[in-house]
Amino acid sequence: MTEIILNHRSESAVTEAVIAMMRKAIVVLIILSGATATYAQDKELLIIGTMHDVPAIVSRSYRPLLKFAKKYQPEAIYVEDICPDDTLSLKNFTPRLLSMADSLLRTEGIDEERFMKLKKKSLSELESADYAFLSNTYLKKRDRANYVYYNYLKTYGMAGSKKALRNENGDLIFPLAIARGITELIPVDDHKTEKEYQRAWSNTVKAGKATGDDQILAKLLKQDQHKRIWPSLWGKLGKYTNKAETLHRYYLINSCRYVTHQNEPSSVARQLWDDRNRRIADNLSKHMKASPYHKNILIIGAGHVVSLKNILQQVYPELKVKLMSEK
Repeated sequence: MTEIILNHRSESAVTEAVIAMMRKAIVVLIILSGATATYAQDKELLIIGTMHDVPAIVSRSYRPLLKFAKKYQPEAIYVEDICPDDTLSLKNFTPRLLSMADSLLRTEGIDEERFMKLKKKSLSELESADYAFLSNTYLKKRDRANYVYYNYLKTYGMAGSKKALRNENGDLIFPLAIARGITELIPVDDHKTEKEYQRAWSNTVKAGKATGDDQILAKLLKQDQHKRIWPSLWGKLGKYTNKAETLHRYYLINSCRYVTHQNEPSSVARQLWDDRNRRIADNLSKHMKASPYHKNILIIGAGHVVSLKNILQQVYPELKVKLMSEK
């Protein structure tokens, strides 16, 4: 039998080699963990609050917001539309679209092969017939955000509408997506308790007549009405809407936090509002954590902005959240 005997010098050399290898492994792990942390912390989200539809007299109100959003150069656009797999919210908020989608799916089905093939193409490579196909397919998939987006492209092409359409889709979201070459919008909204919230909010206003809280609400609404006059005349309603003071006012109104005499309707309305925004934040964080994109933008009704920023700081602390009003 051959016996292998290591002398003292050999043992020392092996030990040193093992230690050297361990040191290298530790350095590699530190670098990788640092890179992963940097990657996670590097993600940011710009939230822009909208006015939804605007009257004809202020039809150009979205221009400053579009300019600001283009300058930010987002890689992904999140929008206030219901997630396609959220059947309850679709039933509550867009029952007609749900009925149309399911009816079309039963009668026509989906050409998944063509759909996936077109999804790989850039917007400039697509033709009008492709826009029509994608719009119809997204409808069958219950994806209102992209159904409307490709319908816009089918109607106006990549040049977009020459006249203001007076809503956030036609004047902000779609022109921004086209300018950035984004082929798919990401819906994150939730309307599971929309009816209950509207009922509680209305009952809060009624209850406020006995406590004087209705006067607080009236004052907040009057302040907003007066302060938006000059910005509206100068085409800066969008900028006014995203001022910190304005966003806070909308937050108080929508969440019923203006109420000084708490009652059941106001407590219910507040809870339902907070819960909805928490579900939106969860949808956002789920998508963003799985996404490779660093610069993201959420375009949503201005009343949500303060709530969402607060909640995102709790559920996704490593995400850098920015607002228009913050320099």
